[in-house]
Amino acid sequence: MPAAAAHQRMAWLDALRAVAALLVVYAHFTHFLFRDVRAFTSSWLNAGVAGVMLFFLVSGYIIPASLERHGDLRRFWVARAARLFPLYLAVGVAVVLVLPVAPYLKEHPAAGTIAHLTMLPQFSGYDLVTPVMWTLSFEMAFYLLVAGLFALGAHRASAPIAVVLAVAAVATVPLPPRQLFSPMLPLAIAAVLIAGLAGLLSKRRAAVVAGALALIALVLALLFASQDPSHVWDGLLIPAVMFTGTAIYRAEKGQIRKRHAAVAAAAVSVACLINWFAELRSLNALTPVYMTRAVITLVIIGGSFAIGFACRHRRVPRSLAWVGVISYSLYLIHVPVFVLAGPWLRDHFHGAAQIPAATVFLAALLGLSWLAYRYIELPGQRLGKRYDRPGEPGPLRRPDHAMAGQAGGGVRPDERRVAVGNGGQKRVG
Repeated sequence: MPAAAAHQRMAWLDALRAVAALLVVYAHFTHFLFRDVRAFTSSWLNAGVAGVMLFFLVSGYIIPASLERHGDLRRFWVARAARLFPLYLAVGVAVVLVLPVAPYLKEHPAAGTIAHLTMLPQFSGYDLVTPVMWTLSFEMAFYLLVAGLFALGAHRASAPIAVVLAVAAVATVPLPPRQLFSPMLPLAIAAVLIAGLAGLLSKRRAAVVAGALALIALVLALLFASQDPSHVWDGLLIPAVMFTGTAIYRAEKGQIRKRHAAVAAAAVSVACLINWFAELRSLNALTPVYMTRAVITLVIIGGSFAIGFACRHRRVPRSLAWVGVISYSLYLIHVPVFVLAGPWLRDHFHGAAQIPAATVFLAALLGLSWLAYRYIELPGQRLGKRYDRPGEPGPLRRPDHAMAGQAGGGVRPDERRVAVGNGGQKRVG
């Protein structure tokens, strides 16, 4: 498929990432400007949750396509590292140099650095360099699960996995926080991660299976027993949402029945409402207004994805797709920028003056995000592509005819446009 056609085919995902990123930016920006607007809208929509959950849903949809397009795990991980790490490291170093570092991280720089290098710091118990990096920990956990399942030949079980995680989320809520915490935990995570990936990427089947099982066990242990206190209510819902996206992808490609994906989406949606209501009850806030907000938030997440999916064969606004392309940079950069400039904006602009101030500031933020994409993200991706030579055999490479069926008849998603957690940003991304 020509590159331009592939880009156009994936533009609907860029648009969804743009919506997700803008929801998150709105949630954070309105702490400083338009606080009256925030006070009104926050009673009816949790914009931050809607944004990151939409990121996770999109990531769950696109990551299996990326894995199967590459055809083997080594190329997949090279592409992921090239896609995520350059900007992740650049932002982390910049924040450490410019902003005050959290005391616990400052007291334990080696352990904190190792925790961040694994991209699983959210589960380590150490402070994050910048708060939005929590989504990348869930993204990494999902990558490890998907890669392990792919190695074991169980990668098409996404729908039942989503249902199991949804049931487990309801059955175990709230999760016990940080049961595994130890000063040595980041080192232990890094050791299992390195050993597991080494086995997963080897050419010996026994080592591949052992590596896959080790990585899956690591992720499950972190999800169930090492959650940060801020995610004891939704720590299992997040991977459930991501596997729902995977189930939708597989149903679209005819790899599983559509009703199985529908059951998974319904189960995860119900689990989200149950756990969100349970969290509200724990805060003595289970009121009609907040219950309605939870339902509206869920509708925004699912409705946005449904609209994007329904329009996937149509052109999307170029401006929206462009924001989606730079969404990873926008997601990682916006909080440090807000920390630096937000208090000044809050103190100097009031009333109608907030409109031009916000316009100029957000335009500058988008420009800075584009520069980060152009000069950090793209060079990293190009470096990764130097090691992606489809003509060379790799570990766990499947026959071309099998891969054509798994990847949906030759669909080649644009790797430049896969974001975290977008979640981050978590990404999302």
